[in-house]
Amino acid sequence: MKKLIFAALLVAVTANAGDTPGLNIDQSRVTVSGISAGAHMAHQLHIAYSDRFSGAGIISGGPYNCADNSLLTAMNQCMMNTDEPLPVTEMAAAIRQAGAAGRLADPENLSDDRVWLFHGTQDSKISAQVHGAAAELYSGFIPAEQIRQVDDVVADHVFPAKGRGQGCTEMVSPFVGDCDFDAAGELLSWLHPGLTAPGDEPEGELLEVSLPGAEDADLMETAYLYVPSACARGEPCALHLVLHGCAQSAETVGTAFIEQTGYLPWAEANDIVLAFPQVEKS
Repeated sequence: MKKLIFAALLVAVTANAGDTPGLNIDQSRVTVSGISAGAHMAHQLHIAYSDRFSGAGIISGGPYNCADNSLLTAMNQCMMNTDEPLPVTEMAAAIRQAGAAGRLADPENLSDDRVWLFHGTQDSKISAQVHGAAAELYSGFIPAEQIRQVDDVVADHVFPAKGRGQGCTEMVSPFVGDCDFDAAGELLSWLHPGLTAPGDEPEGELLEVSLPGAEDADLMETAYLYVPSACARGEPCALHLVLHGCAQSAETVGTAFIEQTGYLPWAEANDIVLAFPQVEKS
């Protein structure tokens, strides 16, 4: 039940952002990204709510319903599994069946979406096989030219950034690596073609917004919303949901993940509202 509440609340974050007074969100330009556990969730949301999201960025994540409600499976086959291929064909069939039964949005919605995937060559938490299964699953619903994969950056299980964070192969909090690779800019540019490179430091506001019912889903009661200056003036804006990984919530690292990953400058330069829900420590 908590998983259902969790997913519903994350979708509610995007809906509430669109309903925030003064914001003019283009509902056709709502996307999601995440790293690690956040990547798994971003992928789940994109598949389950393909009528709401038009694209996803997946950094070191696995395929839809990989764990099948089993913690043991989640911690083994869905992380560093290299022994046996994941059942991607069966996963795709289950998605189509759930869509036909109305338990998920119609997966045909995915056909015009864009997806960006990243896996570091030194990733010590998610195997290339597990991450590759997510890409393979997407390929059954989305044309190849709309899927971008990056798998040649020397990086551990960190959020790849440029000029920010720790060493790219150092597993050090807040797990943002200075990899000379701007993952936030790359994924946003792929999901929203035609973006302008950022210039000065962002001038928008990072707001704390309440999230009623969050405790029931192990989410913090406060989420963060970055509102670019143009969006605050009521200009039409896109919306992007960002999901952090383990040990990256505000409860653990403050706003370091939000500020170091590189999302904010790109959002400011391109009128993209950012929503950052926070998971409670467990």
